[in-house]
Amino acid sequence: MSAQVFPEGKKLYISGLRCIVPEAECSLEAYCAEAGQPWEDSPPKWLFAHAGMSSPWPTVEPGPPHSSLPAVRIPVFEKHPVDYLCEEGKRRFGADRRFDLICYCHETVQRPLTTLPGFKLCAEFGHRHVLPFVLGQLGSLACIRAIDWYRRMLEDGEGTNGLLCIADRTEYPFSRTPWTGSIKGDAAVLCTVATEAGEYEVTKCCIRPFLQAGPMRTWTTADYERMMLALARLAGQALQEMKAAGNAPDRLVIQNVSASFVAAVGEAGERCGIPVYVRQTRKAIHFLGSDPFVTLQEAEDSGQLREGQSVLLLFASADFGIGLLTLRKAGEGG
Repeated sequence: MSAQVFPEGKKLYISGLRCIVPEAECSLEAYCAEAGQPWEDSPPKWLFAHAGMSSPWPTVEPGPPHSSLPAVRIPVFEKHPVDYLCEEGKRRFGADRRFDLICYCHETVQRPLTTLPGFKLCAEFGHRHVLPFVLGQLGSLACIRAIDWYRRMLEDGEGTNGLLCIADRTEYPFSRTPWTGSIKGDAAVLCTVATEAGEYEVTKCCIRPFLQAGPMRTWTTADYERMMLALARLAGQALQEMKAAGNAPDRLVIQNVSASFVAAVGEAGERCGIPVYVRQTRKAIHFLGSDPFVTLQEAEDSGQLREGQSVLLLFASADFGIGLLTLRKAGEGG
């Protein structure tokens, strides 16, 4: 799935981008102290029991004394992420705003497990006749699939605008420290998706799958590093193809999955002459599916994007592949 999503003449826009990074924090030391402790009866525990697992995943390996751990503050949601989305959505768009479609994307496991977050969003906006979509089991690439679905449904006359939400909260026994990957932090994103003029025009949106060998729960650190380099090579190929086709972006934003992945893709971008924007805040944190949008919002706030310029948001998920989302910053008239 590497072709342009939109047929000739068809356009889709993203507007009203808002990234929510919680004010509440915990230390890496506090997280490590939690490892090995009993956890409550919850959906994550049920999944672990079903898979025959009884310890945190990935396994928290014995490490240095707590006093030597880096002073990293991890943003954590104290409530279900959908509660923050509802509050911010009504504040940003108004409680009486009407949407034709609503989609909630997630990577982490929360209670409730399936569709209720989407229905809660509908209820908060008074949408009794809107069917919400909840997308999971696609890692950080869920929003790529959601945008493609929006395009298809809006083309088929299912309305003109939608609300797109991405939200994650990592709960024990799922680990915040995946092998050599970046530390997972909680975050959420909401924006509108519409066929009418908006702040960013979507010019490319696709997934390039890359499936791992063997069950991920048996991986070692070496397995993880090999996957990161494989995904980086896949991303490098995509950048080379875009350059050869004459549609290389003006900026590149790389999901902060791991230091090795970001470095390898950054080098590929430099070889293609594509400047990489690196987030200046929360550099040690990986915000899962929200991460590229958090970086995009910082780039926008710091004046790094001008009207007419394009930015490629590069998503990556160790168990699914990479996602490419190219946005062109529109002018006042779209």
